[in-house]
Amino acid sequence: MVSGRQMQSLLQLAEDQGTRIVFSGDTRQIPSVEASDALRILERESGLKSISLTEVQRQTNSVYREAVKTMRHSPEEGFAQLEKLGAIREVSIFDRGQIVAELHREFRAKGRDTLVVAGTHAEISRLTEAIRQDRNDRGELGVSHSFDRYVSLQWTTAQKQELSNYQEGQVLQFHRDTKLAKRHESLEVVRVWPESLVARKETGEEVNISPKQTRAFSVYERQPIEVAPGDSLMLTANRRGPELRATNGELVKVSSLDGGAIRLEDGRTLPANYHEFTHGYGVTAHRSQGKTVDTVIISADTMKRELFYVAASRGRSEIAVVTSDREQLRDSVGVSTMRQSAIELARKQLSAHDPEKGHRVDLMTGVNRQAGQQIGEQHSSVPTHAPEPEKTPRVGVEHDLSGPSLGLGL
Repeated sequence: MVSGRQMQSLLQLAEDQGTRIVFSGDTRQIPSVEASDALRILERESGLKSISLTEVQRQTNSVYREAVKTMRHSPEEGFAQLEKLGAIREVSIFDRGQIVAELHREFRAKGRDTLVVAGTHAEISRLTEAIRQDRNDRGELGVSHSFDRYVSLQWTTAQKQELSNYQEGQVLQFHRDTKLAKRHESLEVVRVWPESLVARKETGEEVNISPKQTRAFSVYERQPIEVAPGDSLMLTANRRGPELRATNGELVKVSSLDGGAIRLEDGRTLPANYHEFTHGYGVTAHRSQGKTVDTVIISADTMKRELFYVAASRGRSEIAVVTSDREQLRDSVGVSTMRQSAIELARKQLSAHDPEKGHRVDLMTGVNRQAGQQIGEQHSSVPTHAPEPEKTPRVGVEHDLSGPSLGLGL
């Protein structure tokens, strides 16, 4: 999930520092949010040496494992194998929350760590409510209390500098120390002026914030959330401090609520100024990437190829797919989110007019492969021949940047 801009910055930093980079990843999983699937382009176009892993280690159920391996190359056949496994359940859309909650309870009863993956945040909210209600009815949750959680608006720098975007009640959380506020300190927007914001600290002090100072904070909305002992939470922000060490996307369980403090089963306590968390029963496919659980439940009517592959491969022993339209889901998992790069588009267009020219289009300069090889030989000892087609998934690319950069224009 590295974009072209991020990869270019990383390569430039490595070259400046004389540092070696080892790329590790799976280009058949979810691509970057920003433009350009950088790792896939490097893997296919650069001629760099790669090492492949050929055995699936996560799935302990052999039938489940074979379905995941098949899905990597042929999503339709992989989906059919999940059907033979009995993993696909078609239910009324009005019953989906209840069915997912029952499956979650069934897996919990077996002592299995379970994660629900859904296609939208609205679906996640409905499923979370159903699961928590089911757990509460069975006495698995303690007395709940209401807390404030902060939901990031994901504003860009340009959006933060436009003062008309702000509203009273929004929260500004600083991610570095400034004269206005300390790192992790949160201020509430109380007034919006044409030239500045007025924000209030917890002490009651009000400060003026100009557009030039917006790089020091992120903008959040405050939302209420019910938390009870026994709940599962997902932490949604990194924190590295003496009072808490947390990783964005980390799943935790609540042991107790003590004087407004949330204590976790692993012994940590969420400090009063840490509000970036939500319930951890359901996540999107993007959030699920990198996680491993005993069982995974997918709830969706549509989910594209890379998203479904990531979601379906999270479990060790078992998978359940709950849908209200089996055929629509089957069709959607055959649709890829992969985007064409500029070099791939150029090759495709040239091939339509002259197949020989299209074949020779080169990543580095947009000229033919022979000219690209001459440039590479002048600046690097990295092999510049076109890689042979792989029969097995290539998941690593290694590049020694101790010498001058190839100058890849990603």
